[in-house]
Amino acid sequence: MEEVQQSEKIWSKNFIVTMIVSTFATTAVTMQMGSLPIYVSQLGGSKAMSGFIVGILGLAALVTRFPVGIWLDKYGRKRLLILGIVLLLLDFGFLTLYKTILILLVLRMVQGVANSIQSTATSTIAADCIPKDQLAAGLGYFSIAQALPSAIGPLIGLTIASKFGFEHLFQCAFVFVLIAFLLSFLIRDGYEAHSTLQKSSLKQEGEALSKRKTILIPSAILFFICFANSGVVSFIAQFANEKHISGAGYYFTIMSLVMVGIRFILPSIFIRIQSMVLVVGSIVSIGISFLTIAWTTSFWGLIVAAVLYGIGYACLLPMMNTIVLENTLPQERGKATAIFSASLDVAYGGGVLLWGVVASLTNFTIMYLSCAFFAGISLFFVIFFRKTLHM
Repeated sequence: MEEVQQSEKIWSKNFIVTMIVSTFATTAVTMQMGSLPIYVSQLGGSKAMSGFIVGILGLAALVTRFPVGIWLDKYGRKRLLILGIVLLLLDFGFLTLYKTILILLVLRMVQGVANSIQSTATSTIAADCIPKDQLAAGLGYFSIAQALPSAIGPLIGLTIASKFGFEHLFQCAFVFVLIAFLLSFLIRDGYEAHSTLQKSSLKQEGEALSKRKTILIPSAILFFICFANSGVVSFIAQFANEKHISGAGYYFTIMSLVMVGIRFILPSIFIRIQSMVLVVGSIVSIGISFLTIAWTTSFWGLIVAAVLYGIGYACLLPMMNTIVLENTLPQERGKATAIFSASLDVAYGGGVLLWGVVASLTNFTIMYLSCAFFAGISLFFVIFFRKTLHM
């Protein structure tokens, strides 16, 4: 009965609509994962250009994270959300009309900015909706709106592109964003009621926000995990080819589905397992997943690794995000969310560069063993800064 009451508090109309908006908008973006390099090739671009066009979205998102965080706290969440979705609408609209490498590059940059705005805004709105004593469970539920698109988006995109062509893919993405746009008007922005309170003290708090250990340490813990995982995301297909393992793409599908399933049962997990035990166990699970990939020679080894990573990351992300938001005022949540999200952007962007060098100088086995080492660094941070994390 207790869990039902908690769910009723978390699952408000505002929270549900925000989740749906985030799911549709994020799915539109992830639909291009896997298929975009093929589109670049059709337009006459090289493999290097494909990588640049794919990666420019993350770089554009990183550059805009901090300004977006400030604007969210200054102007309100809903205005920024609608701005981000409108930019996505224009972006996908132009993608259906213009078919050149240069235009595609520019539109991917715009898409990165727009997705950064909508994702930071929806995450902040969701945090505003959740009762403080249910923050970890609520953020776990909300992260389904990001995990599910990662599982279904690439599959939808590849299916549409292969059967109907890329123009239809961009049109479908446009429809998804249009649905998100219409639903966004149903969201109530409760933040503005607080926006004029304690302006002078908030300014001082904001200046010190980037120096707070309660924000920096959880961000660093996730940074090392995502830095390591960037090696999996970027090179697992190539690794599987070298090992003559087929079906490597199922790694991402299984991982995403496991994360979705775990996050549905997070409240009962939090009730039964002490937070320190859960965090340590999550990181250990992630570390073992990297070791499993390093030594596997079969498809099922990849699947086991996907399950282990999905379990660990599904628990770890909302717990670290909760620590960040529990130690910030409502008027600082936009900036705090931006700092936390930026650490993940940097991890994935920088990680790809490092692991490419490591793999070329050594081999994939050593590379994935090194990924496990970074998970160990994350575990060290948890133990060493246990008091800062209040565990």
